[in-house]
Amino acid sequence: MDGIVSSSTGIGPVGGIFRADDGSWILDFNKTINIMHPLQTKLWGIFVGLQIAWDNGFERLLIQSDNKEAINRLNGAIASFDSFSLIRAIAK
Repeated sequence: MDGIVSSSTGIGPVGGIFRADDGSWILDFNKTINIMHPLQTKLWGIFVGLQIAWDNGFERLLIQSDNKEAINRLNGAIASFDSFSLIRAIAK
């Protein structure tokens, strides 16, 4: 999952790719969102990706992101009680 933010427009596309255990392509996605903060953009990419995974019946996932803060907060013992509502939604 990934996301970036344009500093001039504030528009941030998020996207990701789903691959099988052997690395072969299953499906990909992208969505444009209006988020200014890079952490939010990364988290929205994960959230949208999880929704797509659920809709497609995927049960086991390995999520990869290059944003250490996002991963640390999601892996935290109290992610479901995080002050950031998007982290709570992902944890749920």
